[in-house]
Amino acid sequence: MKNNTAIKDLTQGNMMRSMLLFSLPMLLGNVLQNLYNWVDSMIVGKYLGTGALAAVSVSFPIMFILISAILGFTMAASILVAQYAGAKNEVMIKRTISTTTIFLGACAIILSIIGVVFSRSFLTLVNTPADILDAANSYLVIIMAGLIFMFGYNMTSAILRGLGDSKTPTVFLIVATFLNAVLDYVFIAGVGPFPAMGVGGAALATVIAQGVSYILSVIYLDKKGHLISFRPSDMVFDKDIMMKILKLGVPSAVQQFIVSFGIMAMSSIINGFGTDVVAAFGAGSKIDSFAMLPAMSISLVASTVTGQCIGAGKKEKVKDVLKNGMLLTAILSGLTILFVFTVGRASLHLFLNDEKVINLGVTYLKIASAGYLFMGFSFVLAGILRGAGDIWANALITAFNFLVIRVPIAYVLSRMTTLGVNGIWLAFPISFFLGSAMNGAYYATGRWKQKNVIGSAEIAMAEE
Repeated sequence: MKNNTAIKDLTQGNMMRSMLLFSLPMLLGNVLQNLYNWVDSMIVGKYLGTGALAAVSVSFPIMFILISAILGFTMAASILVAQYAGAKNEVMIKRTISTTTIFLGACAIILSIIGVVFSRSFLTLVNTPADILDAANSYLVIIMAGLIFMFGYNMTSAILRGLGDSKTPTVFLIVATFLNAVLDYVFIAGVGPFPAMGVGGAALATVIAQGVSYILSVIYLDKKGHLISFRPSDMVFDKDIMMKILKLGVPSAVQQFIVSFGIMAMSSIINGFGTDVVAAFGAGSKIDSFAMLPAMSISLVASTVTGQCIGAGKKEKVKDVLKNGMLLTAILSGLTILFVFTVGRASLHLFLNDEKVINLGVTYLKIASAGYLFMGFSFVLAGILRGAGDIWANALITAFNFLVIRVPIAYVLSRMTTLGVNGIWLAFPISFFLGSAMNGAYYATGRWKQKNVIGSAEIAMAEE
């Protein structure tokens, strides 16, 4: 089938160059998305204090667990689009996009209602300190009410990545990030006709900015005549495509749910040590999250390129994806560790004024950074397995890593030894190392080579 200009073939030419150029816009996009939380936390921490910052931080794992399943289906759609892009099957790409849009839109509305109605109950469930419960509830309710915009942007971004386009969604995210920063200040501090809304203002700013980002991307894609169309007359729900999305999405959703459950369990353990520790972890994890961005970006690159290799019938090129991905993540992880040890403390001052809390955050960062390199390796391997369609293996490894290793170790070391809260921090590098080892051992078996989703007939189209 003739290749549409909307599809970029990442399996041709120099693999390292393709992966690097594809990863840079995604890395920038991930940085900008994290700046959403950074700006919220900086303004909240500086204007409203440690308690307000803790309220924002404690809301995150609950928000993540509610949206985790849908993010799994978004990832599934991206893998399916990548494999059809490799096979140059535009008809099936269009049907995949249309089916995904209908399905995720319905899910977003349902989850938004659940999040708004039960937000306070969820916060109580994770031992949220009583002095920040009201503020945390205010933040979470507004975030969940705007869930449709978060899903919309993530869905269009995932589809475009599958097509080999990592630049377009980044452009609109830049606009949204600057808008979020301005609205944060306006709504939190109360500028002009707007009243000071406190923590709720940070949430409202984020929702509006995400909405603008999504709407701009829809308008652009529709006018440019890409493979994506959001007109009702063009929308088709394909049951066979839906089954493939479920085949990939269910294990992805299980994995995302387990990750979010593990994060919530870790949060519950951390919350038990009081507001100062919660605030220190909240600020430290904002910096720590930037350490994950290179690994996450390379992982997404590995998924997309692997998916296109599988769809194009070029499984032998996946070993190049692994080699280049490992090299890129090793370099970027090394730079991130250097950053933590040189300017980690100064970065914490962006969020916090209390030196006691800052010291707690510095300790967390130094201990957690010991696992950055292994975290990066694990992400690359997981990305390859996802791109090949071998989702269950990575889901089971992730489940074991979180539920059997990280959470129990954090609990035991913090509650049953003299390490205290440092025992929680040690659980991070330990689980990163073991997760990397398990993903590597499974990759070496070669079983992932048999897991392509789109079928041999459709792959043969690409080989002709």
